[in-house]
Amino acid sequence: MPNKINRHPGWVPNDPDESGERLKTIGPYTIRERLGKGSMGSVYKVLMPETHKIAALKILDPSPKLVEKMGFKWVRDRFMNEASVISNIHHPHVVDVFRFESENDPMFYLMEFFPHNLGTDLKETYWADAVSRTVPVKRATRLLIQILNGLGRLHRSGIVHRDIKPFNIMLTHEGNVKITDFGLSKKRGEPRVSRDGAKKEDLFIGTKHYAAPEQVKSPENADHRADLYSGGVLMYRMLTGRLPRVKKYKQPSLLNPELDETWDGFIAKSMATEPGDRFKTAPDMAGAADSVFKRYRIKKDEECKRSAGSRTSPSLKHFSTPPPLTLRSTAQRIIARRARSVFDIDELDRPNRYLANNFQISGSSTVTDQATGLVWQQSGSRYPMDLNAATAYIERLKKERHGGFDTWRLPTVNELLSLLNPPPPGENFCLEPVFSFIQNTIWSGDARSFKAFWLVNIEMGFVTSSDILDGYFVKGVCSLPP
Repeated sequence: MPNKINRHPGWVPNDPDESGERLKTIGPYTIRERLGKGSMGSVYKVLMPETHKIAALKILDPSPKLVEKMGFKWVRDRFMNEASVISNIHHPHVVDVFRFESENDPMFYLMEFFPHNLGTDLKETYWADAVSRTVPVKRATRLLIQILNGLGRLHRSGIVHRDIKPFNIMLTHEGNVKITDFGLSKKRGEPRVSRDGAKKEDLFIGTKHYAAPEQVKSPENADHRADLYSGGVLMYRMLTGRLPRVKKYKQPSLLNPELDETWDGFIAKSMATEPGDRFKTAPDMAGAADSVFKRYRIKKDEECKRSAGSRTSPSLKHFSTPPPLTLRSTAQRIIARRARSVFDIDELDRPNRYLANNFQISGSSTVTDQATGLVWQQSGSRYPMDLNAATAYIERLKKERHGGFDTWRLPTVNELLSLLNPPPPGENFCLEPVFSFIQNTIWSGDARSFKAFWLVNIEMGFVTSSDILDGYFVKGVCSLPP
């Protein structure tokens, strides 16, 4: 077996062929974009022939350093093991494999595609000190419980993932978890030898800051509790926007005023240095997370009841009516390097300033903001859709004169940002939302390129972009007549 891959024409899209042109297919699959590169392989977004279904394709493409250290046979076997692990685990929170192709060189497999992951939602970087976005407590708890449910399924089959981190947590359009990337997973009874027969104790497996202490010391001896440790770190990251420091550890409640000592205790137990001090199983940890959140919710409800009498409205974000503000209403092509200034967003792609709205519900289907002179759909599309379908959806609103208007359009990013509240804690924490949050990520009419448009994540309050073939929600907007 050679120690390198024979790259044949037709599979590496980012490498030029002999004519100097970029290759655009992997076998019969048309490449849409390259999603990422790891030590063992590359992942591409592809279109399947005939059906044009979008899938993620992972191809064996290891780093030379890994091949040199472990041997090509070991790398190839790990890749095959990854495909085998995923294809034999069927669970709502574990990614599914469609097909494994081992006859060609190099081998690859197809799996479910999801347009974003928890790492991109957090805007996590490789700089340990960099602050990330935070996730609302309710959503963070929901995500963690789903991760633990998926891990519980893996652990029952004797599989330890060993690389639970935000970028390996894919998110569906509904915001549900799909665990992926099993290249470092270990199955019970798996041999612990490299190409020369030596134990692999010196090979670090995992991701710095997320790997449990015992996994760093001896990855082959780490059991399912190492995954629970990683889940605890992930929860700390989601709730605080930071990674925990071993020597200068800060309680989560010191970094996020929404939290209290019950959260501190839960996360500390999850990340205990000794495996025996952690939760025993993933279901145990999921049950504890649910209990902590329920106590948190009761406490918040009591606070909201005490403060209810001082609020001017129980259901609307309401301020004294200012003169109407003029927001950019004409969709444009905004390239990435101009986005921050045009959208007026910070380094985490969130608004630098938040608007004081004056919302009024108009009938049962629209909301008028007197502060901006904009009329919005109170809800929006029931399902995610690609950009062509989103455009058709807006045309139907115009034809049907939804809410009495025939000037509906896709909003600009600036208009969508006007709907956001500052992240909690804040004065509007207890107010019921004016809009449906089913539409958590919404298309704008602003293009980033010929095949990507800008969007706004309403739930977490930031700007992002995506392929026009991906599916997101639509919320129509129009301007009040002068």
